[in-house]
Amino acid sequence: MKKILLALVLAVTVLSGALVARPALAANCTTNILPQEFCDDGAAENGQGIKDMLNMVLDIMMAGVGVLGVIGITIVGIQYLTASGSEEKTRKAKRRLIEIVIGMAAFILLGALLKFLVPSIG
Repeated sequence: MKKILLALVLAVTVLSGALVARPALAANCTTNILPQEFCDDGAAENGQGIKDMLNMVLDIMMAGVGVLGVIGITIVGIQYLTASGSEEKTRKAKRRLIEIVIGMAAFILLGALLKFLVPSIG
């Protein structure tokens, strides 16, 4: 279970890293993997391209955390249902659910803070 969640987090991290690193190395827009609006010459001069990329990466990460949260809550629900009256298993499932909800709430708050700060860059 932990290996699967770690693999999903690693995949989201690698994907977001690849999307950020690629435009910095591209010499022109023909080799760029991002949409054309990131390649405008005027956007590079006033920092709009970076802002757009940061917002895109943040959106991807927010979606990834949302998907992982739903998967985690589903797994905890299955664990709770299959506890079959065992107090220890029920307690573990409840604790995991609380940890997932706290983690998602913290990420949402930090994501909102970053969304507020990113437009002020440049």
